[in-house]
Amino acid sequence: MKLQSIMKKSFIVNFFLIIVKILFGIIFGSIALIADGVHSVSDLLSDIFVILGINHSLKPADEDHPFGHGKFEYVLSLFLGISIFIIAFNLGKNIIDNYSKVADIPSTLSLVVVLMVVFIKLILARYLINKGEELDSEIISASGKESLTDVFSSAVVFFGILFVIIGNRFDLPFLLKGDKVASIIISLLIIKIAVEIIYQAIASLQGKAVKTEISSKYKKIIKKVDGVIEVDHLDMVTYGPFYQALVDIRVDGLKTVVEGHDIAKQVSDQLYADEKICHVVVHVNPEVKK
Repeated sequence: MKLQSIMKKSFIVNFFLIIVKILFGIIFGSIALIADGVHSVSDLLSDIFVILGINHSLKPADEDHPFGHGKFEYVLSLFLGISIFIIAFNLGKNIIDNYSKVADIPSTLSLVVVLMVVFIKLILARYLINKGEELDSEIISASGKESLTDVFSSAVVFFGILFVIIGNRFDLPFLLKGDKVASIIISLLIIKIAVEIIYQAIASLQGKAVKTEISSKYKKIIKKVDGVIEVDHLDMVTYGPFYQALVDIRVDGLKTVVEGHDIAKQVSDQLYADEKICHVVVHVNPEVKK
């Protein structure tokens, strides 16, 4: 399925960025860049976590889980949001604890590396968020937001290095603290993203309706089935990477029970033909002409 392919691309990009950050951090003497590389290991672990979780959520239905394992995606999003919150909290706490520590003076070339990292990570974050919206996948969107926190982290590193270099060159001691102030602000922004992910996961665990534009597409498919006069009602809820559909169709009231059943079966078959549909219930309403 597309979800695994998307996350594998994210894994490759994050693995590359970790090597770049740590390697050039050592070469240019930037402790901040090395620390950011170590921080990015959490992104790599998140990718592995998400890939394994997606594989589990895609398992077919069994006796204990008649509707499949799709809701595991929301549990995964919840844990991802909590882990981001903890990372951001510890980042802010560490900055405050070491606020008075004298900053090291890195090479100006490290700024070029950080800009490249920010650019690549921003592209990856937007890719994941857009794919999450396109596929209506909460875990992909959450992973994209998690990647966005790494963009903020790298941006802090950039300004931190820049402030330290300027402060050192022009003897402006207050600038040596600029990266720490910015880091605290970024920590708060990352916490905000974490809270949003946690809220969305909890809302989805309770049962969330799919977007209107998505349900409208399936409504058109149902109306094309021979014998369906109208779709009286269509409820669709998300179930991890899948959808559940509860449909009320209107058919000619003079048709037999068997004919009505056959039409309902055709509707069900049309919906199940879509890999996103995991469960369908069709109710038939007779149209009585006066």
